Amino acid sequence: WVGVEDGKVRPIGAPVALAGVDLSPDEKSMVVRRFTLPAPLGFPASLFPRKVELWPLDSAAPIALGDVPLNDRSAIASVSPLGPREFTYAPDGRALWFVSWEDTPGTSPQAAVRDTALPPPGHDRILRLDAPFTGAAVEVARGTFPVDGLLFTWDGARVIVYEGYEPRRVERQWWFEVRDPATRGVLVSRSTEGVYDAPGAIAMRSGRHDVRAWTTADGRAYYRIGEGYRADGQRPFLDRCAFDGGRTTRLFESEASRLESPVTLLSADGRRFLTLGQSARETPNWFLRRAGEASAMAVSAFTNPAEALSRAQRQSFTFKRDDGVVLNAEVVLPPDWKAGDKPLPTVFWIYPNDYRSAAAASQNRTSPNRFPSQSALNPEVLVTQGYAVVKPDLAIVGTNDQYVAELQRSASAAVEECVRRGFTDRDRIAVGGHSYGAFSTVNCLAHTKLFRAGLASDGAYNRTLTPFTFQAETRNLWEARDTYLTMSPFLYADRIDAPLLLVHNQDDTNVGTNPIQSQRLFEAMNGLGKTVQLVEYPYEDHGPVARETVLDYWARALDWFDRYVKNAAPATPQAP
Repeated sequence: WVGVEDGKVRPIGAPVALAGVDLSPDEKSMVVRRFTLPAPLGFPASLFPRKVELWPLDSAAPIALGDVPLNDRSAIASVSPLGPREFTYAPDGRALWFVSWEDTPGTSPQAAVRDTALPPPGHDRILRLDAPFTGAAVEVARGTFPVDGLLFTWDGARVIVYEGYEPRRVERQWWFEVRDPATRGVLVSRSTEGVYDAPGAIAMRSGRHDVRAWTTADGRAYYRIGEGYRADGQRPFLDRCAFDGGRTTRLFESEASRLESPVTLLSADGRRFLTLGQSARETPNWFLRRAGEASAMAVSAFTNPAEALSRAQRQSFTFKRDDGVVLNAEVVLPPDWKAGDKPLPTVFWIYPNDYRSAAAASQNRTSPNRFPSQSALNPEVLVTQGYAVVKPDLAIVGTNDQYVAELQRSASAAVEECVRRGFTDRDRIAVGGHSYGAFSTVNCLAHTKLFRAGLASDGAYNRTLTPFTFQAETRNLWEARDTYLTMSPFLYADRIDAPLLLVHNQDDTNVGTNPIQSQRLFEAMNGLGKTVQLVEYPYEDHGPVARETVLDYWARALDWFDRYVKNAAPATPQAP
């Protein structure tokens, strides 16, 4: 620790291979997670075995809290790890709460997470260890699904439990009283597939070295901040919610013409709060609001950093596939383009989402009132050069066994709708994307003839090189061999006729997108006589950061699309 007065650095305990530290609210102890050495080979650090100890800050000896074994069972993310986790101090620092998973004897965790008809393969025990932390922990409650976190209310009277189970795509939130754990109630129990019924995140308040749930002065209610997606757009909100089944009171909801999101409360009664307001042309700024008042006080005055982007037109629209599934999309158009004008060269920027049901896929997740992102991979810069940029949800409904057919169906429907609306020239469409979007871009080129050119950055194209699951796929290569092979555009490189610009960062540490993925696809296409270029950026991880890289990336993208899309000769109809 470092003394504020003298600035001296004083070590706490012996040197260890530190995995993490949590300081108690009363500053009398800390929970220390340290790796067990030597580290095992062939595993990432997140799965290393570790010891969990409580270190008193009065120089007393460390107290062992538990051992976490090598997590060699969690190649499937939804299989809960063994050992103690989610350590959370009580607000007064006099108790330590945590959870520990217990397998049900005779069950197979791997089988359970693949078969949603099976019950969870065990349960999480919620345990409490009281000061001086030398005794045995006492089981207080058990979870229905794996526990994702514990959160105290501001007064310390209740514990809120977060649960989630990815195989069924469900979430559950419930609470119990600290003094009487048998007194409890359910706050949320829902599918995570949809967004219309999303209740919002519980509002947090910073304590001493912890965060807790904002509650009313009497402790009977808490607050939620929600994104507010609806069929007609996005309307972020702030709600006050009763713990004991009472009604929910809406304290604030964004108006339809702009996007104003509550960020944090400023008072326990929920009357004062901070928001972030913006529109398609209004730069995001912070506002102080009082519940029930129409006006707000601006507390920042950021100016527009990129007028050329914010002048663009934004439209949200839907498109229907041939199987009747309705999906959502957003288009960004040059400011001077109007209906009836000549159709534009168009870039589809994609990152497909997967859904279990058509109903979930059809829910609107767009917001035309959002100010243009200034992120490095925002394709909207192309609008300033005369392109339309379309961001369609090329949904994969069902399992990856139908991935290619679903991608074809969604992409075809999106193209038809854009052409029908008049802003897209059918003969001048490109497709691009990053990471999983890059993977899907190359699949679009391999399995459709909708696009004149493609841009794929930091993608994975040979799924045999990601054999232990990827994205939403929970089966490994040997369990779903045909699916992995069919989803690998590398194996269909001979079918790619459109020019493809491959970009990859040389220090990409993302587990599924090793640079060899782009290198081998480039070699395959080059060997087959295809039009392909590979650009690699040094010192960059999974996504460009350096200004030089970002500028070079979009300069090359624009040159590629101008050459092979905007200014390309009309496409020659393919021979039967």
